[in-house]
Amino acid sequence: MLQKARAALISALLLAPLVAATPAAPTATATVAPSDPQATAATGRVLDWLSHLPGRAGNRVVSGLFAGYSGSAFSLNQTEDLKAQTGQYPGLIACDYGSNGSSTIDSSCNADLKNWSARGGLVSVSVHAPNPVQPGLQGLYTHLDGFQQLTDPTTTVGAAWQQTLDRIATGLADLNGAGVPVLFRPFHEMNTSGAGAFWWSGQDRAAYISAWQYTYRYLTQTKGLHNLLWVYSPLCGAGDRAAYYPGDAYTDVVGLDCYPTDPAAAQGYGELTALHKPFAFAEIGPPNDPATHVPAPAAYDYGRWADAIRTRFPATTYFLAWNDKWSPTVQLGAPALMNDRWTLNLGGIDPSATTDPAGPPRPPAPGTVLEGFEDGPDGWGGWQTLNGPWTVNEWASQQSHSLKADVDLTRPETYLNKVARQDLSAYSTLSVDARTAPWGNQAAGTTAKLYLRTGANRTWYDSGSTVVGPDGAVLTMPLAGVTDLADVEEIGVRFAPAPGASGQSSVYIDNLTATTPASTLGDFETGPDGWGAWQIKNGPWPVTEWAAQGTHSLKADVQLESGEAFLLRHYATPADLTGNLTLTATARTAPWGNQAAGTKAKLYVKAGAGCDWYDSGTYPVDADGTRLSFNLAAVPDLTRVCELGVDFVPADGATGQSSVYVDAVSMR
Repeated sequence: MLQKARAALISALLLAPLVAATPAAPTATATVAPSDPQATAATGRVLDWLSHLPGRAGNRVVSGLFAGYSGSAFSLNQTEDLKAQTGQYPGLIACDYGSNGSSTIDSSCNADLKNWSARGGLVSVSVHAPNPVQPGLQGLYTHLDGFQQLTDPTTTVGAAWQQTLDRIATGLADLNGAGVPVLFRPFHEMNTSGAGAFWWSGQDRAAYISAWQYTYRYLTQTKGLHNLLWVYSPLCGAGDRAAYYPGDAYTDVVGLDCYPTDPAAAQGYGELTALHKPFAFAEIGPPNDPATHVPAPAAYDYGRWADAIRTRFPATTYFLAWNDKWSPTVQLGAPALMNDRWTLNLGGIDPSATTDPAGPPRPPAPGTVLEGFEDGPDGWGGWQTLNGPWTVNEWASQQSHSLKADVDLTRPETYLNKVARQDLSAYSTLSVDARTAPWGNQAAGTTAKLYLRTGANRTWYDSGSTVVGPDGAVLTMPLAGVTDLADVEEIGVRFAPAPGASGQSSVYIDNLTATTPASTLGDFETGPDGWGAWQIKNGPWPVTEWAAQGTHSLKADVQLESGEAFLLRHYATPADLTGNLTLTATARTAPWGNQAAGTKAKLYVKAGAGCDWYDSGTYPVDADGTRLSFNLAAVPDLTRVCELGVDFVPADGATGQSSVYVDAVSMR
């Protein structure tokens, strides 16, 4: 969080299926490998385990707490406070080697990090590194004009940075020697500028990427540190969140540092998850009071983060709450956050037990819960069960109840199903949470698949097999290609024990959810779709020279010197867009014209009685096209949307004529 280091210093029925299914062997779990090909086995296991967490139905988001700056303010006292308040220790603790922005790199927190790892926890190290030309706290917030020299140790800046890297390497080598994997987070919040920004923030994108890659190679290859998982974490409250991404070969985890008033309104999730790396909230906490630069005491509800992660950010693998005045222990809602059914705390982390295959997280809302089993089985039965099914409250992935049946693990399959005609033609995705009890000899693991039977021939469709265990797994089934969705005759989950399984166990399902398809606001296949433009040279027209999907996009010619250009859709009668969570579009610039430092674009919405402006923050766009995403929780009144569109902003110094394009505008 910007200025937090400064402030911290200052403020110290039983129905048999009609068609038999062939038992499926457990599917092999796809391993997610670190960016470092020589990463230690323990480090690889941590990344692979994190990568698979979004496939679980519960216990899928590791809790974390920043424990302070090494050598000055680092302490585990607040983890004890958290335990006293909530009954839980965080699964992850973090230390900063920057020692509160002084000229010193301090790694004395390593002893506690090693102990935490030995207790089964995860550890993270960040570095509020000293400014190479102005060490000390003030230098931390002074823009470094010679940033590109970091990669040249023959320069004054590069030599100073080399010394800093050597000190950082000494601390990380100590952890490497102890076999401790580290989530290493350098150069965070790089997408900011101005007052309160760090010396590495707001730099030229190419220079930043070069500095990151140089630092990666030096620590990983030159220093031989193979216990590092590299975490890229821009600030969610600023734009350009993916613009500084150093590349897949240099990054393991992507995250956001977020201090919003409303966690559900945090921006950047779609932008970061599109990079296809495990996603985290690398910092969370309450926003600062503008006058004091610290948050108001006991005024922020951390429990809202649990709700936001479940409903809007389901691919999250961990969160890290800041400490001191930002800490859950001095704010509100710590018990709700730490004891949420998705939260995974110390004692529940086992990187050696990756059982759920990597895959898409729970489909994003809006979705319709078809069955939550809160009021009974609702017509659901079972086949090949020992007992049941019944509704129980001993486990649930949402609310308080699920459907349970006892099973004999020597039987090849068991079904929980509902045979009743249903119309699912309005939906694009179906998902359900499935679980096995921890007892019984599961051998290589029970698999489950979500299935449908449709039409007069009761044609079978399924999600494919997924290994499930006591933490549950999300079974997801795209409905594209399923015929007769208006005539679904049966929905169910088929469980298949592995060969060699024995004894009795139980299976559970919960939260059967159908997801609606996105609403198309502009695909431009048959015309402009009501879209226009402002501050352009010519257009807009539908064209076939480029498209993000289908064959057409919307194009306008622009004069780059004239500043902003808008492709927009205006609603003469304000539209009611409530119930939508995300606005997305793909934007592009033509390859001609002098783009200077590059054109940027933002999605925007004008809404409310005053037609007030809200936007996604900026994204860099080029001739390859960029997917823009806007979390609509930031818009307080979606009942009166008078306009939405894409705002293109050429860089200072751009000249000549070019063109801009928009396609695949949708809302979900």
